[in-house]
Amino acid sequence: MSNQRNKFWPPNKNWLRWGGTIIATILFIRSLMNLNWIGAWEIFKSLPAYLLLIALALYTIGMLANGIRWHILLRAADIQIPARETIKIVFLGAFISNYLPSTIGGDAIRFLSVLRFTARRTVAFTSVILDRALNVTAMFTIVPFSLITFYPILKQGDLFTVTGSFALPAVLGSSINGNGWLNRYKRSFMGWLAKVWDALKIWLRSPQNLLMAFLVSWLSIFVIFLAIWILAQGMGIEVALYQVMGVTAITYILTLLPISVNGYGVREVAITTLYMELGATLEQASTLAILTRALMLLVTLPGALFIPQNLSGALKQKPTLNDELATEVEQ
Repeated sequence: MSNQRNKFWPPNKNWLRWGGTIIATILFIRSLMNLNWIGAWEIFKSLPAYLLLIALALYTIGMLANGIRWHILLRAADIQIPARETIKIVFLGAFISNYLPSTIGGDAIRFLSVLRFTARRTVAFTSVILDRALNVTAMFTIVPFSLITFYPILKQGDLFTVTGSFALPAVLGSSINGNGWLNRYKRSFMGWLAKVWDALKIWLRSPQNLLMAFLVSWLSIFVIFLAIWILAQGMGIEVALYQVMGVTAITYILTLLPISVNGYGVREVAITTLYMELGATLEQASTLAILTRALMLLVTLPGALFIPQNLSGALKQKPTLNDELATEVEQ
């Protein structure tokens, strides 16, 4: 890691993420030690192939919707880029994020790749932030379903015990470690924020595009809910669609916390725990967690095909990339 990179990088952040991933993975492996592997294999084998294909198709639609959402934002900012190129870059970014041990990879590659079509660096960068923010906002609109689904457990405090036991130490550690660097780099952050705000005004002047992008974002997550619900039904997990939405919102929020690498381990522990709370067996919940992770990886695999075209252009931009902005993409 370069000295310039360290200048804007919170200390111990990588250690925190790797530590959280290791702890969550150990917890997941521990639960798998009690797993009836023969029973889990029978559950997987009993899942009709056409349901797997439908789920894969829905995951693919979700990825395409992600590309369309970002394309709407880019065109609203008058960045002329063909829709197929936007979708290629989105698939590439998702591939980098899923297959490399970092959450910055995908967003940084998207930012660098779009610079082949515009010299307006701050606008291009802000489009990546806004694209992610819309997706997060759409997911947060699902939180009421989480409260409805788990209200009885929340009332007893059990849900915090099972899902927060591994996350709380890491979150506290993040807060403790973060106080020093947050004050230390406040001036740099405020300067960055002013640039982003100037760029953001472009989209505020066209609220119809923001609304359209938000609706597409909601579509991109709803098809994932449908895919998970279809798989759960095929495995014999008796859950309603709104319950799947509630579980997915919780697991998504947990993976946003800077306590793991790409949510590995944390997501699997949360899914297994929450679906067991809803009546699934350990075998059913674990199989669903592993299978949905596999679909996430599989659907982004085509992104590897676009590495030569986009990465070559991205590498040309790399020497002039502002590391402060690159760091902020990770947040």
